[in-house]
Amino acid sequence: MLSFGFLKANDDVPAGYVLQVMEPSGGKILRPKEWFYNEGHRESVWMWTISKEDTEKGTKSYDTGVRIQAILGLEEKTGKTPQKFIEEFVAQKKKSATEVHRTCEIVDQGLFSRICLETTEGGHRILYSMFWGNDLDIAVVSIAGAKKEEWDQYQKIFNRMSDFELIDMTRFTQKDGKDELEDVVPEKENEEVESGDK
Repeated sequence: MLSFGFLKANDDVPAGYVLQVMEPSGGKILRPKEWFYNEGHRESVWMWTISKEDTEKGTKSYDTGVRIQAILGLEEKTGKTPQKFIEEFVAQKKKSATEVHRTCEIVDQGLFSRICLETTEGGHRILYSMFWGNDLDIAVVSIAGAKKEEWDQYQKIFNRMSDFELIDMTRFTQKDGKDELEDVVPEKENEEVESGDK
C-alpha cells in the first residue's frame, strides 16, 4: 500500500526481510533476505527490481519478483497526463492478457491515485499496482509476478513488499521554494515502461 511521505514504508522489519534502500531516490522497500536487488535507471525513469532469481545486474530474466518503475515529467515529455498514461497501460494489458483475474477501482490516496490489475500472461500471474500524481507529473507502476503455479506461495511476500517508500523526501532541500528532485534524475535515454514479462 502506498502512503505518503512520499510513499512511506513500514519501519518495522519482519524476520526474514531487510530494509532495502532504493537509489538514487533513497526510497525503501522490504526485501526477502535471500532475494536480489537491481537498479536500471534511464532519463526520467527510475527502475528497481527485487527478484528471487539472480538477474546478474539486470542481464538475465527472472520468474519471481517485484519491479517498480517511476516515470517523472511524463506529461511534460509526452503530452499525456500520468492518469491517461496509466489508463492506456491498463487497457493494453487487459487486451494482451491470457486472463484478467481482477481490477481495482480508482482510489484517491491524497497526492496519488491508485488502480490495480491482476492478470495471467503466458505462464506468469502478475499484479500491477499503478499510481499517478494528482497534482504531480509522475506515474508509478509496481509489477509483482511469479509463475502461475507458484503465485499462492509468493502472494504474502508481494503483499508485504507493496508497502514501500518511493522517495526519501528528507534527502531533498528546497531552493527558491522549489524542490531539488530533478538533481537526482539519471540522464540516459528511453522512457518506456517495461511490462511484467520477465
